[in-house]
Amino acid sequence: MRTPRIGVIVDNRCVARWQAEALRTIAGKYDLLLYNCTNTRLARRRAKHALYYVLNLFTIRNRLTRSVAFPNDVPIVREANFESGYEGNWQTLPHVLIDRLAEDQPAALVKFGMGLLRIPNGAEFPPILSYHHGDPRHYRGRPAGFYEIAERADRLGQVVQLLTNDLDSGSIAAFGETRVHRHSYRATLIEAYRISPLLLHRAIKNALAGQATPVAKGPVYRLPANKTVAAFCAKLLWNYAKRLHYGALVEKRWQVAHAEIATHEPTRIVSDFPRPEHWTIEPIPAGYHFIADPFFHPAGNGILVEGLSKSSGLGEILHLGSGEPRRLTPSTRHWSYPATISLGNEHFVVPEIAESSPVRLFRLTSNALEPVPNFVVEGEPSLIDPTLFEHQGRFYLFGNRLNEAPSVLRLWTSTALRAPFVEHPASPVRISPAGSRMAGRIAVAPDGSLWRLGQDSTRDYGDGVLLFEIEQLSAEEYEEVERGRLRFMHVRGPHTVNFDESRALFDFYRNRTSPFAGLRRFVRLMALRRRGGTSEILGRTA
Repeated sequence: MRTPRIGVIVDNRCVARWQAEALRTIAGKYDLLLYNCTNTRLARRRAKHALYYVLNLFTIRNRLTRSVAFPNDVPIVREANFESGYEGNWQTLPHVLIDRLAEDQPAALVKFGMGLLRIPNGAEFPPILSYHHGDPRHYRGRPAGFYEIAERADRLGQVVQLLTNDLDSGSIAAFGETRVHRHSYRATLIEAYRISPLLLHRAIKNALAGQATPVAKGPVYRLPANKTVAAFCAKLLWNYAKRLHYGALVEKRWQVAHAEIATHEPTRIVSDFPRPEHWTIEPIPAGYHFIADPFFHPAGNGILVEGLSKSSGLGEILHLGSGEPRRLTPSTRHWSYPATISLGNEHFVVPEIAESSPVRLFRLTSNALEPVPNFVVEGEPSLIDPTLFEHQGRFYLFGNRLNEAPSVLRLWTSTALRAPFVEHPASPVRISPAGSRMAGRIAVAPDGSLWRLGQDSTRDYGDGVLLFEIEQLSAEEYEEVERGRLRFMHVRGPHTVNFDESRALFDFYRNRTSPFAGLRRFVRLMALRRRGGTSEILGRTA
């Protein structure tokens, strides 16, 4: 079978750095044809947008948007130069290129160059795929991320769409979202462009299969005038000042509770969650700032939690509810999220140790977590909130890579717990700050349906979860649909929830003002750095 040909349109044989990374994700999967436009002109700058261009220098122009030469490690089979025509602000494709496309017969084109492109009427064209950083249902036009921050949106959409002559209105071939950082335009865009390359391969596959999705059209935005930019910058400064105040004087006090539930149907558990007066709150053991990430002990005697040690400033796995609190891990690294899985009479934990090690499997004993050899995951990833699940004779490992944004949920699969885990063909299975970070074990309802809980990180860390029904789970397929949300009203949270036959086990937090909050954050950061880690732990108290 012939390998599909994909054309790539660029300007002066250059692309943005994030575009180069996107091309690397499809290198070797398709025969690439390079179409190089040599006369794209920069738009004329107007004085009324002067402040926007100054803002551009410090925000939109970052390491990922910097122009680089077309990557040498991305092989191309044919190349053609061309000069575009112009119709006002729109560029057009010359007849010589149209004839070349008819000869090359690419299955699709990826537009990484040129500006507004007018598609000739009546021409037989392959689908043209174009990125748009913004959810076109709400934000068409430009600049990326600006109006989302200005209007207090919590997510920045990223789409690869089929280009039409109506601005940002084409059917969507791939969709993702990243978090809007209201204190930093630069951080918002860097996260968006860091994730964008993950969409290209999926977009091409969907376009070739005719699976692009029509989208409702939102309002069109233009470059902001000077007054709008000034108000935007003032808002950024105010949000940044609030962030500094929170970091210096406020910290999260995490606690764990359980409550009786009257149903086993996940959507009803979430919609009719017990009220706080029916919660039984676990006391925080002496020597710990907080406890969080609760899981039922698989042997039925108590629970497993993360406890943040006052002495080391690092997380430890504790066994509570069976006499005195028992520490199962040493204070030499940060441990959290003790997700469990059982095979017969053997119980295992795959904790989060991403700050110091790739993902590992441990056998749960009465006194410790003992390393299990021959647990191999493709790429040796360091995973945030790794969660193992067995279904129909296969094992599935969900998690977020530490070196990616937590808005990217990946999936690995294996035929056995001690056989190599390979990345699932559908991975990443979700790209969004809403629900991509695991929030507990996969739940199996009485009717056999599968349910996944994911953290809602669109606002504050740890402030709510989303419920997804897994409609397809096999070695080749994964599909899920959002079915509900849970966010507490009188306290903040939850960010980890687990169910057994009669109880819900969960965590929550309250913000507490303390003159030592910033100092404690600094101490924890230094503890992590001494052990070779980074600062993900600070999310617990940020």
